[in-house]
Amino acid sequence: MLVVARRVAVSLVCLSTASACASVAFAQDPNGCPCPEPRWHTDAWYQMRSQEPVGARQVEWNGKLWPPFPRPVGPKMACSNIYHAEHYWPWPYMCTDRHVVLDMTRTQEANGWLAETTLYDYHFNAESNELTVPGKLQLRWILENVPPSYRTVWVQQTEDPAISQQRIESVRLIASRLVSPGNVPTIAFRPGVALGRPAIEVDTIRRKELETIPSPRVAFEAGAANSSQGGGGGSQSH
Repeated sequence: MLVVARRVAVSLVCLSTASACASVAFAQDPNGCPCPEPRWHTDAWYQMRSQEPVGARQVEWNGKLWPPFPRPVGPKMACSNIYHAEHYWPWPYMCTDRHVVLDMTRTQEANGWLAETTLYDYHFNAESNELTVPGKLQLRWILENVPPSYRTVWVQQTEDPAISQQRIESVRLIASRLVSPGNVPTIAFRPGVALGRPAIEVDTIRRKELETIPSPRVAFEAGAANSSQGGGGGSQSH
């Protein structure tokens, strides 16, 4: 009976200890102080480790780092995290790369529209500061084809404020003729340098290039032509 009583007492102690351990979500260190590390394989433990990076960890062994190149440090990944990373790879790690590429593309797109919607010096007459025919065509293209989010007419700013004001007034006058006054977009100055060159300059360079092309010359020797045509009979006569 005494042995049975002792066994029952030990069983009760084990059950009470197990229930207490199950009810505690955090582990206990040898000194009896609660540690911030949740108990293994509990919901809190999985939630804490769910955001850890993937891949092998870098460790120090015998004074060396294994591997020698940068890698995450800390405890190894949980089996569930390894399965999740391998099953859904490369998500969500590709999301940051996609955002970087999209931000770069949007910046390039905005800079491209900014250059295409700018009226440069060669779009204006040097004496009257009014839009030339190519300048009017460029303004019409801006008003009719540029998306509304980029439909701002930019005028290249000059060193003389009076000339800049004359040019912007000319653009505003022509724009009000092409569209109704309520649809005239924002017209503003922009400091900058033309990325290209005037069409008349390109045409002049091309014409000069065509005028200076030398006449084609092909080497011709009469003796070589005759020998190629009748060389077979001549060799037989000898």
